[in-house]
Amino acid sequence: MELRHLRYFEAVARHSHVTRAAAELHIAQPALSKQISQLEQELGVALFDRVGRNVRLTEAGEALLPHARAVMAQVEAARAEMAERIGLRRGRATVGTPPTVGTQLLPTVLAAFNRRYPGIELRLHEAGVQTLLDLLETGLTDVAVVTLPVEDEHLTVVPLFTEEMVIAVWKGHPMADRETVKIGEFEDAPWVLSPENYELREATLSACLAAGFTPRVVLDGGETDTLLRFVAAGIGVALVPRLAVHQAEDLVALQVSDQKLQRSLGLVWRGDRVASPAARALREFLVEALKRG
Repeated sequence: MELRHLRYFEAVARHSHVTRAAAELHIAQPALSKQISQLEQELGVALFDRVGRNVRLTEAGEALLPHARAVMAQVEAARAEMAERIGLRRGRATVGTPPTVGTQLLPTVLAAFNRRYPGIELRLHEAGVQTLLDLLETGLTDVAVVTLPVEDEHLTVVPLFTEEMVIAVWKGHPMADRETVKIGEFEDAPWVLSPENYELREATLSACLAAGFTPRVVLDGGETDTLLRFVAAGIGVALVPRLAVHQAEDLVALQVSDQKLQRSLGLVWRGDRVASPAARALREFLVEALKRG
């Protein structure tokens, strides 16, 4: 059995007509009929019954069809991967990221990647760490930027950089003219929090607990950029990475002096799976573009 036999068989099955299949395959109708007969002789079963000018699959043909299509799909996948290897002319890669990284760093980085590999389609997932790890587990994301450490022996981890966590306040806040503050000074302040499963939420609760209080939450559950818009409007304060308030003219970032608050980010992917050439190109590019020090 040769690949062309399966391709011819699938075309006839799809068209239910030998002549139309021959036209699609760009071969003569008698030659196609001969190839189908050879396949039937090799398998020892009839694959088609004639119904007037049309043909229909026999029970054996129905059983063979999904196998033929699976083989053809595998062959096409192999061809596509080989084509990717020749200059990465096409392909698809998916990256997961926290909202702050997605907003502040990835636009210019992914634009540069697109200029280098214009044929690769990029997909982006913005979420908290646990959701991103779940997406990696299910294969819906090829590579992700996450807060370290992560405990998974199947993940390959490349540390990228560490950044300071600051308290964001609006410009009219009573402490806005200060450079440093203590967490305990915000015991009675209104706070805004990230959603469940976001590391910023846990970092905020832990920092407040270490200072001896539970934050008074006035707004709960918005993405980081949304929360910061509420902070700028004067609704409450938030603990965020310094990156999140970079170049924000309507916010003030206050350094925390009584706790060492920071987050380390790394690039992670499943090391126990074979990545596509497009995915490998993306992760190599991200390491080069985002790694500091």
